[in-house]
Amino acid sequence: MKEKAERKIIIDFYMKNTFFFIAFLLTNCCFAQNANLAIKPVFGDKLITEDTWLVSKNGDSIQLENVRFYLSTIKFQMTDNTIINNTEKAHLIDIFDAQTLTIPFKNIDFTKVKSLRFNLGIDSLTNVSGAMGGDLDPQKGMYWAWQSGYINLKIEGISPKLQTRKNRFLYHLGGYLPPFYAMRMVELLVNKTNFVLKVDVSKFFNNINVTTQKSIMSPSKDALQLADFGVQMFSIE
Repeated sequence: MKEKAERKIIIDFYMKNTFFFIAFLLTNCCFAQNANLAIKPVFGDKLITEDTWLVSKNGDSIQLENVRFYLSTIKFQMTDNTIINNTEKAHLIDIFDAQTLTIPFKNIDFTKVKSLRFNLGIDSLTNVSGAMGGDLDPQKGMYWAWQSGYINLKIEGISPKLQTRKNRFLYHLGGYLPPFYAMRMVELLVNKTNFVLKVDVSKFFNNINVTTQKSIMSPSKDALQLADFGVQMFSIE
């Protein structure tokens, strides 16, 4: 009888602790998920691919050759209003490089995201902190010089209407010093459990005429206006 009682105590102990161990794993799985933020580049209702001719709302035929931009200081506001910050300072997105169109995140449940916030571009503090590595490496081709800083958004392509060299348009938008501070903050509400960050480049070209705005290559008043148009490209899908 004594042996049976001791065996029962041991079995009860392991069953009880096994229950708590499983509960611990389940709880931590819920709060420590890995997820990917997918970025979907489109032009209106078309996926953007290389060597494809596109037509803007203004009737401009264009072919995109280079679309790159920085997403920095990414933050997720959760349904309980807590804020989860991205540990990476900045991500360089190239719509023609599939490897850059997925940003991994750790310890976040995407089904509980209430809103997504990020900066389109690089802030002043980072600009004056000196050359950095990774996506902020000047050799990535998104850095002018210390006086002008990083290029926040770069859009290049061709249009038959242009009487420029090789019919090219060039928009290099940036600037971190007043009065030409070109970084823009974007906040998007998330109303679905599975979502992607859509980048609709047509929204940018719907606001401009490539025949009159052919090239912007330095911080300026025009660059600030086009930076505002850049914000309009982003939405949740």
